Amino acid sequence: MIEYTFLVGAPGSRWSGIGQTIADNFNYNTSDENQTRVYTHGDFSGHKGAYWGPGMELGNDFHHASTLKVKDFLDECDRAFVDGKKPMMIKCHQFAHSLDWLHQIPNSNILLVRRNNQKCFEWWKQAGGWNITYPKYDWYKNDANMKLQIELENTNADIFVKKHSKWYDYNESWITENFGQHDITIDSKFADIQISLINSMVF
Repeated sequence: MIEYTFLVGAPGSRWSGIGQTIADNFNYNTSDENQTRVYTHGDFSGHKGAYWGPGMELGNDFHHASTLKVKDFLDECDRAFVDGKKPMMIKCHQFAHSLDWLHQIPNSNILLVRRNNQKCFEWWKQAGGWNITYPKYDWYKNDANMKLQIELENTNADIFVKKHSKWYDYNESWITENFGQHDITIDSKFADIQISLINSMVF
């Protein structure tokens, strides 16, 4: 049984919308959601539920997660949730730097989202950029470093996916094949997104 899904995507990749769609439709634990863990962009909840990462409420060390003890890491993941009975989706941009390590955590999978570097940056800026109130993006420092980190995160994801699987178009058929039957209709704004779901190693 899957206990954790580690969601990985560069800023602006639309990873949050994908994560919300999966969590809301396939019986994930959403007890991490509260009024302080939300950012609304336009008419939609752009960010909802806990995010982990350096300088934030949770996962301050997750940009070098591979240096942590697995128990300490999972305890920090669990800390966001009031009820731990369902699978938990753990969202962190910087997981892109610890993918091989994450791959070894039992009863988990890694959901990776991929989008063109420039489109990532442009959408992140359009969605609020440095004015996004949740999660915090202070760790990225400035536009130049944000562009650099988006490229690095996408490159790391590419290397990992090519090692273990391949990228797929994000569409209704992919959701059915990986999560089961549903009535989800994917908006055309996701047409340039690729995605991959990779299960933890079996020892």
